Amino acid sequence: MIYDELKNIKTYKGINKNLDKAIDFIVEKKYLNANFGKNIIDDDKIYFDYPEKVSTRENIDLELEYHKKYIDIHIILEEEEVIGYTPFEDCVETQKYNIEKDIAFMKGKNQAEFILNGKNFLIVFPNEPHLPLLSVGKVKEIKKVVFKIKM
Repeated sequence: MIYDELKNIKTYKGINKNLDKAIDFIVEKKYLNANFGKNIIDDDKIYFDYPEKVSTRENIDLELEYHKKYIDIHIILEEEEVIGYTPFEDCVETQKYNIEKDIAFMKGKNQAEFILNGKNFLIVFPNEPHLPLLSVGKVKEIKKVVFKIKM
C-alpha cells in the first residue's frame, strides 16, 4: 500500500508501466471532468470508476476485499472516507476469488486505517485486503474515483 498526498503521486512512477500512465492521468487532473460510471483510459489495462451515488458506512460486520489482477488507486473528490487494512495472513476468506470480477472477500480486524479527504490517495496492490467506504463520524454520501490498473 502507498498512502500519500496527491501532490507527491509522481514519486511512485517506475513501479509498473500501467501505473505510470495512470499517475500521469491523475497529475493532469483529467478525472475531474469524468462522466459517472466506468471511464476507460487504456482498454482493460487502465480505467476508473466514478459512481454517481456512493455512501460511507459503519464498520459493523463488514468484509474486506482483495484483488489479484488490478492495483486500486482511491481518490476522494468530496467529503471523506476511511479505508481499513488487514494483512492477508490475519484474514479468513469468506468468498472465493471471482476471476471475472477480480475480487474476493475476507473477514479480519482492521489493523490500520487511512483517511482520504481529497488531498491524498491510497494505492492498494493485489493481495492487500482493504475495507473501503468506512465513515468518518457519521455516514454520508461522498464522491470518489477508483482507478483500476492491470499488473
